[in-house]
Order: sequence, then C-alpha cells, then structure tokens
Amino acid sequence: MTDPVPRSAKSIKSRLDTIHQSFDPSKQSLFKVQSHFLVASNKLDKVTRRVIAPYAQIERKGLKKKELKEGPYLDINRFNVFLEETVDLDALLFETANVLKTVTNSCGVFVYIVNKLKNEIVLMTQNTHNPNRHEVNIPIEEGKIVAAHVAATKEYLLIPDVQRDHRFAEGLRWIDAKVALCMPVVKPDGDCYAVLELYRTRAEPYDNNALYTVVSVACWAGAAVHQAQERVTLQRTAHLNQELRTLLQNYFCDLASIDTMLTDMLAVVKSFIGAMRSSFYILDRDHVGDHVLADMWDDGWTSEKSNIPKKKIKVNLSLEPTPAELVAKTGTSLNVCDAYKDPRFSKEIDPTTGTVVRSCLVSPILDKTGVIGIVQLTNKTNAQPFNAEDEKIFEVFTSYCSLIVHFYNMQQKKKYYENLNKVYSDLMNLHLSPCRHDMDEIMETNGVILPPNNFKSYDYHISEGSKEDMPGLICYMFVDIFADKNFERQNLADFTLTILQCYRNNPYHNAEHAFCFTHTLYLILASNSGYFDFVETAALMIAGLCHDLDHPGFNNNFLALCKHPLSQMYKSSMLEYHHYFLAKKIIEDKNLLSKLSIADRDRILQEIKYNILCTDLAVYFQIRAQLTPILTERAFDWTNSCHRRLLKGILMTTSDLSGCCKPFGVSKTIAEDVYEEFYNQGDKERALGYTPLSMMDRRRSVNQPAEQIQFLSVVVLPCVMLLQNLFPNTSPLTDNCRKTQEQWHEEIEMRGQKLWRLDDSMQTTGRNRTGNKLDSE
Repeated sequence: MTDPVPRSAKSIKSRLDTIHQSFDPSKQSLFKVQSHFLVASNKLDKVTRRVIAPYAQIERKGLKKKELKEGPYLDINRFNVFLEETVDLDALLFETANVLKTVTNSCGVFVYIVNKLKNEIVLMTQNTHNPNRHEVNIPIEEGKIVAAHVAATKEYLLIPDVQRDHRFAEGLRWIDAKVALCMPVVKPDGDCYAVLELYRTRAEPYDNNALYTVVSVACWAGAAVHQAQERVTLQRTAHLNQELRTLLQNYFCDLASIDTMLTDMLAVVKSFIGAMRSSFYILDRDHVGDHVLADMWDDGWTSEKSNIPKKKIKVNLSLEPTPAELVAKTGTSLNVCDAYKDPRFSKEIDPTTGTVVRSCLVSPILDKTGVIGIVQLTNKTNAQPFNAEDEKIFEVFTSYCSLIVHFYNMQQKKKYYENLNKVYSDLMNLHLSPCRHDMDEIMETNGVILPPNNFKSYDYHISEGSKEDMPGLICYMFVDIFADKNFERQNLADFTLTILQCYRNNPYHNAEHAFCFTHTLYLILASNSGYFDFVETAALMIAGLCHDLDHPGFNNNFLALCKHPLSQMYKSSMLEYHHYFLAKKIIEDKNLLSKLSIADRDRILQEIKYNILCTDLAVYFQIRAQLTPILTERAFDWTNSCHRRLLKGILMTTSDLSGCCKPFGVSKTIAEDVYEEFYNQGDKERALGYTPLSMMDRRRSVNQPAEQIQFLSVVVLPCVMLLQNLFPNTSPLTDNCRKTQEQWHEEIEMRGQKLWRLDDSMQTTGRNRTGNKLDSE
C-alpha cells in the first residue's frame, strides 16, 4: 500500500511535514496513489488508526493557543455516530460531506451512493430522510463522468482544471466547476460505498492539506460504514437465530408439525428480508426419471393474512425453466436481479407458485449426496433486487433449513421402518405361532403333564426322559409355583410353545438348555418360598425360560468382531439385550400377563430385563464382587432392594451354569456340547484371520479336562457357594460341582495312562440316543 501523499519507504512523517510539502499536480505519482481501500482487511484497524492519528492527537491533547489556527474545526468525534446501532448512513454521510465542504473551502459537494446490483451511482438530494425521493442514476464506467469514473476505479481524482480535462467529456455533469476533488468511500472489504465530489467554481486548486483531510475522513467513513453495516447485519442475524431456534425446538420436541413449523419459518425470513413470497422445497430423491419432483411449502403473498399452513403434495420443477429448477440441477445459489432480462427463464409467472417473478433469491440445501431441498424468496417489497446483506441473512436461514430437511427425512424413514417392522412383526408372529396339533396335545391334559419321580431333584435332566415333554413340564412348574392364580393356562401353553420354538438348533444354546435353566430356578424358588414376592418370582421364572432366546451360537465378542447388527444396536451385552427384546415382544403378543395390573406388568418387564442381563458373565463378575463382602461381613439385608437385586443376579448365573452341577455323565455331555459350539466359533474366527482362544480352538481339544477344572474353580464354585450361603438347601449343587471337578481330575489321570480316548484323531459322526457324543475320536 502507498499513502495518499508521497512518502519515503517505511517512514511516517508528521502531519505538518506532509502539509508543507510542495505539491506538483503534474506528478503522476500523486494521481496514481493507491488509497486505504487496498489494505487487507486483517490490517485495517492499524491503518485506520494511523490515518486518523493526527486528528485524534489534536482533539485529545489539544494545542497551545498560539498554535491554534483560525478557521473551521474538524471534529472527528462526529464520525463516532457511524458506529451507533441504528443510524441512517446515507443521511450521515451527506452531513459529513457538507462538513468537508466547509473544511476544504469548497463551493459545493455532491454525494453519490453506489448501487452494486445495478452498477450505478445514485445522486443524493438534500431531502435524505425521504425514502421515496427521486433518484438520479448514472452508470458506473470509466472516462466519461468524473464520479462514475472514480466509482469504477476506486481511486480519487484531483482535477485542477475540470473544463480542460479531456478525459471526462461530461465533467461533473451537474455544474460548471473549475476545480474538483472526487473521493471514493471504500469499505475494508474493497466495495465502494459512495463517492464524494467536492468542487470549486473558482480557479483555486485544492492543496495537500485539503487532500489529506478528505482522504482521512473518507478512509474513516469507509471503515465506519462497514462497521455499522456489519453490526446491523449481526444484530439481525442474532435475532433471526433466536426466532429460528425457538421454532426448531418446538419442532424437534414434537410440539409442532412440519407444515406449521415451515410456514412459521418462511414467514419469519420473509419478514426479516422484506420479501413478498417465500417457498420451501424438499426434493424427492427416491423418484426415478428425469423430472425433478418435490414437496413444496408456500406461505403466500405478504397481503394474505392467513396463517394456515400451505403445502402442495408434489410439484414438478421440470415443467418450466424456473430459478428453483435451475438451482435443483446445479446446486449453486442464485440471485436474480431482473427475471425479465434473464434469458434462462422464459416465463414471467412461476408455474409452481403462480408468482410473477421480478427478482428472487434461491439457495440449495445440500448434503453429501447433492441437493436435498431448495428455499426461494421472491420479489422484495421495496421493488429492489436482493442485496449482499440479504444473502448473508439468507445463508443463516438456509443452514437451519438443512437441519429441517435432515430431520424431516429421518422422520420419513422412521415412519417407513416403523411400518416395515409391523410387517415383519406380523410375518414373525405367523411363523412363531405353535403348531395347532402341539397346542391341542398340550391342552388335552389342561396344559400340564405329571412330572417324573425325580423331577424335584437337582440331579434331574430332561435327557432322562422325552424332550417332547418340555412344554408340559414347564407349564407344570409355573402352575405349581403360582397355583393358577395369575396365568391363563391357554396363554401359558401358547407362550411356552412359542418360546421353545424360538431357540435355534445349536449344540448348547438350545431349548434343552432353557429347560435345564428354568428347572433349576424352579427348584430353588419352590424350596425357598416367601423370600421373593409374586412379581420377583414371576420375573425370575419367565426370564429363566427366555434368557437365551434366538441365541446364534456365538458370544458377544464374536458379534463385535464381525460387526454383527446387534453389536451396532447395543454397546454391551448385545445378546442379552436381544434376548430381552424378543421376550418382551412375545410376552405382549401372547397376553401372558393379561390377568395382572398395568403396574405389575411394567415392574415384571423391568425385572425380566435386569435378570436376563445378569446372565452375561461379565455382569456376573461385577455382581459377585459386590455381594461377596456383604456376605463375608454377614451384612445381607432382605429389606435392602440392592442386596436383593444382587442375589437375583447370582440366582440367574447359578441356574445358567447348573449343567455343570449335574451328575458327571450329564455334565460331561453338556460340556462337550459347549465345546462344539465354541469350536464352531473358533473355526469362523480362524477363517477371518484371527487366532481363536484356547477353549475355542479345535486343535487344542486335548486341554478340555484341565479347562473344565479351571472353569469350575474360577466361575461355577464361587457362584453356587455364594447362593448356598443364603439358601443352604442348595448344597446339592455345590456337592455335584465338586464331584464333577474330581471326575475331571480322574479323566486327566486316565489320560496320563494312555486310557483317554484311544482313537483321538477321528471326527465325531453322530450322537447316541441320550444326546452323548459317540466315542469316535
């Protein structure tokens, strides 16, 4: 940047030195000086302070009386009003120009306001407060009229002889002046806001003092105008933000519909910018074809007083070449100053809104896939085109519109998937309905069958009888505990058959395991009645039967490893949450709790959720760590709900691991089923490039006895011993667990004598009638 008067490199002279410099109008350097408007915006404040420093120093410190000069006094403080919140900038600039006229001993001054949209300068009249004053417009161009030339070049002109200056054929146009000083008022962003044209009708050229004064004031005025405009824009934007946030909050909280909210928002932005009509389009991205279809909301003309939301279900933007159609295809904003002169739009009337489009402001709403919506303002109320300030405010509105469109699309997807889930739910109910013959068979005995003699022993296992008896025996357990008071037998039988049908045919996590779990829990609750109320007891029994519903045969870690959908739905205990979700659905579909109050139903479902989540061994270790010190200190309190919840967690884990507490022949078979499931998972992990854990590595099957001893010692025994501490009559579980542990030790000793599975290398080819693996390995 160079200063308005010649200076040596990197030097700053005082104002008096500058004033006393000899002035030679013939020097081209003075006319080609680049003024303050070429300064980068980030350096503007420093430059502005330097330019006005001489005046500020005189005003602040004052001069000695003998140094005071006679003549008009230039009060820089008057320019502070530019920074006020509400000010007529044009009127103030006109007043400032008249002050400069007096300070520089000019005969007159013309003030021109630049209209960027029309590329014109507009001559201001004395009646600046009349908004309907007559405008005199001059096209901005070089080399014809002085003021228009300055507006085009943004450089001041000092003309010592206007009449003989052949560059400007029309001179000042309005008056025959001898001398002229034409100064642009340029804002820090580089835009020329106005042009001040000082003139003298006498042949007295402007000296350096006058030039420097006008340059300084124009510089400060440009910065002040920019500051005032930015402040007004920020205030309007803040107000708009507040209004839009309130509307969005109501919408996001489901306090307002999309129609009402959009109509209100369109009315707000239309009022802020002063448009006659506003429209909102959400494009139909699912439409196949060349046509651009959209849902359109339109708030009507300004003269219309109705607040009723207006929505056209579908509009075809491809019918005519309209601004909205162009923005939908290009994805770029559009500010049409005069639609009549724009060759891109052939129709005067927008076919979608019925609006005579004179000027419009159109903005796309974008996401990563492209245009998803459009917002359009049409025709300003003052018949002027939309300006740069309107565009800034419109950008704020558009940013909120993107949230609206995304939320709207999410709502539409939500409705779609809700309906899709209903369809899938009906389909699932159809396939989950038990066979009519099975239902008739179980109801022949009124929903229950007589249990075998050893049914109430912890040694009993369903493999000793017929698995077809499981539904009837489960119904028997429910009837035995609840005495037919709280469950309809028809609903109970339907529920039981459906639940057992939802277990997959896994080696271990199958309906047989669910029965074993429920049977152990039944024995514990039946032999320790009175400790839990009906809701707790019912929740435990139902949770036991449902605790592994639709188990895929893989653990939670594997689901996370392969990014199974369940791992994307839940952060932890993915399988357990899935089991509860299905249990809740079937309970509701089968009206299992129809005889209970709503309060009891809600409480039972909450208890079931907690109980099923406790079957995750990761949760078990947390519960064990909390319950152990309580029992050690003999501080367990049956009236303490937290203590009771810990105990119910241990009850669930004990029942889940009760297969290890059966006679060794049964427990060994169950262990082999567990390993078969583990090995299936390990095989898949190896196929994915991972090394499976030892218990899941088929190549390490030789470690089974040792691993079982460790599992019994670390997991099972501590669990059943905690339960025995509170329910001593569960000691058979602990005894069987210890016996099983001893049997595994014997297996290891036998293996050391080369008596362990002589044909170790052969694969399993089948099972015997009791479910045990054939010794073919």
